Amino acid sequence: MVYFLNSNIEIPLLLLYVLVISSLSFLLASSFRSRLSIPIIERQSGYFPGQSLNLEVNNNQSYINGKYQILNKDHSNNKTYTFLSNYNSGNENNIYVKNSLFKNLPFVSIIIPARNEEKHIKKCLLSLLSQEYPNFEVIAVNDNSSDNTLKIMEDIKNNKYYETIGLSSEKLKIISLNGKPENWTGKTWASQNGYIHSNGSILLFTDADTYYAKKDVLLQTVLYMKNKNLDVLTGIPSPEKLDNFWAKIAIPLWDSISVLFGVDSADVNNPQSKIAYLIGCFFLIKKKVFIDIGTFESVHDAIQEDKALGVIVKKRGYKIKLVRLKEMIYTLWVDDLTTLWHGIGRTLAPLVMKNRIKDILNLLIIFLDSVLPFILFPILLSASFDKLLFFPALKISFNFNLFFMLLDLIPCGIMFILVSRKYKEYRTEPMFSLTIIFASIFVIIACIYNIVPLIIFGNTKPILWQGRKYIYNKKQEGFTI
Repeated sequence: MVYFLNSNIEIPLLLLYVLVISSLSFLLASSFRSRLSIPIIERQSGYFPGQSLNLEVNNNQSYINGKYQILNKDHSNNKTYTFLSNYNSGNENNIYVKNSLFKNLPFVSIIIPARNEEKHIKKCLLSLLSQEYPNFEVIAVNDNSSDNTLKIMEDIKNNKYYETIGLSSEKLKIISLNGKPENWTGKTWASQNGYIHSNGSILLFTDADTYYAKKDVLLQTVLYMKNKNLDVLTGIPSPEKLDNFWAKIAIPLWDSISVLFGVDSADVNNPQSKIAYLIGCFFLIKKKVFIDIGTFESVHDAIQEDKALGVIVKKRGYKIKLVRLKEMIYTLWVDDLTTLWHGIGRTLAPLVMKNRIKDILNLLIIFLDSVLPFILFPILLSASFDKLLFFPALKISFNFNLFFMLLDLIPCGIMFILVSRKYKEYRTEPMFSLTIIFASIFVIIACIYNIVPLIIFGNTKPILWQGRKYIYNKKQEGFTI
């Protein structure tokens, strides 16, 4: 038997699903292109720096199982360095091997601006002081904190925690700021002060809520930077586990679809592309390059100082690389709905004025992919049993109703898979993936709240970030404090 579409509702509904699946395909393509095109630096499981390993010596070069190469075997003092440098790029499973005298590695200054970070600063500093790298210093900058951030820094410096046993706390410098210049953001001023007190030829800027899970992160990344002859290396961290209930609902969804609002990460590594940014929680930069681009003074009023610096770096012709630091460092961008709300505003405001039509289309894509299919499915299910109470005029033949129900399962299933992958990364219970529709509604409202005032009035609503209020101004094309 041949069934014909009822043009009153079935054809428009079919066209709607074509639009939904097309927009979902665009979202998936954007997500996977960004993910698959970025190299990965990760540590081979099972081997740790300093571990006793079964070595084989051949022509003064040491090997492990004929596969892993030790940096150097120094026969002059009978000291063997058992630090490994393994580089895995995408699916190529290449082993990056670098022979270099351990003592010739460059001196690195690690700079951590911290404002009201009493929950994270101890874990961050201890993980940095535990890095098995010969030449480095840690500069912790207290940015006018009103909590116990400074006290915790000082306690670590004075070895008042049992965890500091065996650590080189003399490597830690503490700078405490009182106030800041009016035209500087808090983070840029704190970071600039850290740079002023640094001695390294390479600078590592990181965040106070970042945890270095492996002791060879600094070694791996510096060697990678040297091997690739880079001026700047910036890394995407693994996400920290979420504890807040509402954060578990909303953040993985935002992380899944935020690629729509950002620049294409793959283009950062393309020298021909003008797209560039740095990851604020981890970027290594040569000091001479940092000075040449104007230090943080060149972006002193930028609330997204990492992106602004990246643009300058690439514009000056320096070599920049974006990598994934898989399970090597962890960070927590936001940990509650309030911070996520303002974080969305901080992300979207600079983008709206550049391409407001694109941002409006992105909101439509979010609605089509993560809201509409979950609304239509119960309606179609109800219609199948002639219990459609809210839309009595919706008349669809049983066969096509069943067809549309099966068709609706496609975007629903794909969104579940896409978001579930993020829930796994955040080590969150899978049951939270059932809240996609609520998370999507929250994200859409947050986007509209931050976009509409900027388009109509030229200013955003106040955006709260790190205890300070910022307003994005359309005329100045930047944030005001």
